[in-house]
Amino acid sequence: MSKQWMTALSAGVLLASTTAAVNAEEEKGFYVGGHAAYTQVFDADGKLSADSAAAPGDPFTQLLTDLGITPPAAGASTDVDTEYSDDWGYGLSFGYKFASPLRLELEYRVGENDVEDSDASLEVESLMGNLWYDFRAGERLRPYVGVGLGMANMDLGGSDDDVGIAQVGAGVNYHLSPRLVLDAGYRYAVSEDLELKGDVSTLETEYESQSLLIGLRYNFFDAQYGVKDGDGDGVVDENDQCPGTPRGVQVDSVGCPLDGDKDGVADYLDKCPNTPAGDEVDAQGCSLDSDGDGVADRDDACPDTPRGEEVMSNGCGKEQSVVLRGVNFELNSAQLTVNAETILDGVAATLNSSPGFNVELQGHTDSTGSDSYNMNLSQNRAKSVKSYLVGKGVDGSRLTARGYGEEQPMASNDTKAGRAQNRRVELKVLGDEELVVDEVYMPTVDEPMVEEVAEEPMVEEEMAEETMTEEAMADEVIEEESYEYDYDAAADELSEEEYEYDYDEEL
Repeated sequence: MSKQWMTALSAGVLLASTTAAVNAEEEKGFYVGGHAAYTQVFDADGKLSADSAAAPGDPFTQLLTDLGITPPAAGASTDVDTEYSDDWGYGLSFGYKFASPLRLELEYRVGENDVEDSDASLEVESLMGNLWYDFRAGERLRPYVGVGLGMANMDLGGSDDDVGIAQVGAGVNYHLSPRLVLDAGYRYAVSEDLELKGDVSTLETEYESQSLLIGLRYNFFDAQYGVKDGDGDGVVDENDQCPGTPRGVQVDSVGCPLDGDKDGVADYLDKCPNTPAGDEVDAQGCSLDSDGDGVADRDDACPDTPRGEEVMSNGCGKEQSVVLRGVNFELNSAQLTVNAETILDGVAATLNSSPGFNVELQGHTDSTGSDSYNMNLSQNRAKSVKSYLVGKGVDGSRLTARGYGEEQPMASNDTKAGRAQNRRVELKVLGDEELVVDEVYMPTVDEPMVEEVAEEPMVEEEMAEETMTEEAMADEVIEEESYEYDYDAAADELSEEEYEYDYDEEL
């Protein structure tokens, strides 16, 4: 008998495996229930076979007598038509509701029906695994249908048999509360044919019944009905685009956590709630700082600063340089353009907010023109930048201006694009080295005005270069000997004091 009960339990496990792939809902968990069942056993056709002559002690002898049937002779058989009275039974259930419309249930039921016109009765004890499918007909009303499969022990007149049994059922669940459910249902059951053995005879008969039941079920979870708001954020689930929002978090009209700075990190998780629009942020909502210098990448002019290096507010540390792009000058002049002054206003703000740093302002040119002319022009332009920054409140003792002419190209001077890159002003952060005294520019008489200007229209030499050979370009530039001659003449005509006076007046 134990093997048969194990078979019934295995059948229940098999039914459970069919529910793995279902659509998730909010309800799931275990439940228990109990019910009373009013059962009608259908009339049963059977056959009684006698192994020997009927004996008074045989359980079926009295049954046949009560039914008005003459017991068969030894080795013979007779048909038996058994009628049962309707009666009540009871049942218990233990189940699990999946996160879907499906419920898997283990049901134990006991019932007893008297045989009409006899003192005998049919006692049925069954254990079945049921699979139910719940429908939603309303907020609290849940119709269901399902099937069951298991084993039953049936006893008639003192003789019993274990048989397989199956049922189909339907019913209605009504939620009295989120956990207490009223269950009203119908079951139709049929079993294998019984083989009931007496002392000298065997009765083979069938079993078929139908039941109406009424019961209560207790859920160990809260059923969801009415307007549902699973995360309690004030937005009903059907409109909630972020259904897992933690309790107490402020949400927008579609149930998603507020994100004031629109950086993709909800405010309740955002440790930097005022990130500028468009900034790339980390998981905590803070602007990325790739080199860990405390300056966000968006403001970091030197994004590869070594770890631990002290930096200015623009992210640059000792021995690092940044090209001041857009700092341009008037043609053949050290006069800053209006756009350059706007950019230098930002540089001044950086220097004023970083008082512990000294910097070198470097002027650079391309290779167009003579070496000495380019050196002098780059020096004057670096000094022009320094003068502007001092005028914006930067301590002049922290600044040094130095021209490098064409000595430190950052790109090839053989192309127009390369020369444009080489015409630049750089800001270099100094280490512990002392500031150098700015170099003095001594102008020459009739010095060739072949020069370079970043981001300005091409001068004649640039336009001619597109069609001229290197030899032809050389003819356009005043020879070095001639330039040196003019320089010496100018130096003889001007005293040191006269030059310095004129330069200061010009500034």
